[in-house]
Amino acid sequence: MSGPRAISHGLFDGCPMTGLASRTTATRFATTAAPAGAARFERCDARRADSLATGGAGSTVRGLVMETANVLYDATLWRRELVRLLVRLHVPATYPAFFHRWERDYLVDVERGFRQYEEAFQAFLLSAGLSWGQIDEIEAVARCQRHAYEENVRPLPAVGATLAALTKRGIPLVALCDACQPAAVLAQKIERLGLGDVFQQILSSFDLGAAKPAAECYAAALAALELPAAEAAFVGCDRRSLDGAAAYGLRTIAFNCQEVVEADARLDSFADIVELVEQWSNQDSLEASR
Repeated sequence: MSGPRAISHGLFDGCPMTGLASRTTATRFATTAAPAGAARFERCDARRADSLATGGAGSTVRGLVMETANVLYDATLWRRELVRLLVRLHVPATYPAFFHRWERDYLVDVERGFRQYEEAFQAFLLSAGLSWGQIDEIEAVARCQRHAYEENVRPLPAVGATLAALTKRGIPLVALCDACQPAAVLAQKIERLGLGDVFQQILSSFDLGAAKPAAECYAAALAALELPAAEAAFVGCDRRSLDGAAAYGLRTIAFNCQEVVEADARLDSFADIVELVEQWSNQDSLEASR
């Protein structure tokens, strides 16, 4: 890991932009993108299901692993603003297609702590055809909007009440985040959401040195829960993350997805998680008694 980082001056995807990046380095990486760092895996037999669909036979779900971005709160605000800015700069861009290559070839190494954020962001924009003048304008907007972005993040509907209901029922929760910051910083963000006392542990890819769908991410979450994979479920919105959880043996719950996914259950409302977990547990208890 590199030495101390500079004070951040801007924000994109919830990540600090340090101002330390070399334009020469960014230009080099714009033409030769770093390979995605996430491990490859074989997809297991995941089932397509409608809201509140029941899973197959197995152990009772005794704990939940959750993504935070776009599951607990809307993490798309700055990305949408960036697309609007790019359009004003006459750069062809749409949401979310513009960010697919960003996530695959650039962001993953930042989230694993292997690459500086600002350099990766600049390299990505250069590879998309932007000039340094346009990049400077985008970074200036990021600096101006950072405070408002951080202060105005709110939980998605029903999140607070649902997590409280799960905690009351004795279901331990672990947050598993692909993030550009260590878990201690993420904990502060979750605290601002009013969810500070909900999670048994918060895990960051930045600390783990691995991002979903790498197996070590799910292994770390299960270790925090002190449960085997068969007794836990993963709640996520990203296809690769859901596939990775299924491959590791967790049941999967898809929520707020922006793409076609395979999962054991797909929910329209976050509040339905409580009923789903109870439904699975009742079904498994019935099958075990036969």
